[in-house]
Amino acid sequence: MSPRGAADDPHILTTNELNPVNRNGFETKHAASAEAGNQPDVPVEGSSLEDLEGEWSSHYRSRSSVVDVPMLMAACPEFGEMARGFDGDIRDWPGVHRAAAKVRPMIAISEHAWNVAQKALGPEMAAAAIALIYDKHAVGEVSSPGGYLRGMVQKAQDGELHIDRSIYGRLSGLQA
Repeated sequence: MSPRGAADDPHILTTNELNPVNRNGFETKHAASAEAGNQPDVPVEGSSLEDLEGEWSSHYRSRSSVVDVPMLMAACPEFGEMARGFDGDIRDWPGVHRAAAKVRPMIAISEHAWNVAQKALGPEMAAAAIALIYDKHAVGEVSSPGGYLRGMVQKAQDGELHIDRSIYGRLSGLQA
């Protein structure tokens, strides 16, 4: 028996931002490339970086993002510190992706959830999502990282995910 009103849905934290972002170029451009079918299938963990290098290079040059790697690292200092411990200074999206793949099991995000996120969000946004989740988990804002990632994927599929806004919010929170 379960109590009335109980649900097994993942908890999705809704935030109210003081300074809303009017431009959502990160997801808009990614969604446009995904709809056009330009998104490369990125093998995960078992594949070598050499296999990914050409796909990453063309994917990275094909669009410009309003969120760049230094901004992500500044917004997610816990993830940045952990990533630097793995690979040294992270300077590009493939480096963020490698670090996210290494951090993922540390916060109990399953390989299946990671693969689904990469397919739904693309490699850059999935890696950025892991960075955000890692930082939120480190400070106690997220208790179920896997559920949180699944919630982000669902929001992305519904067209309601705004990772760039989350990054801007974390940056402004750190500066305050």
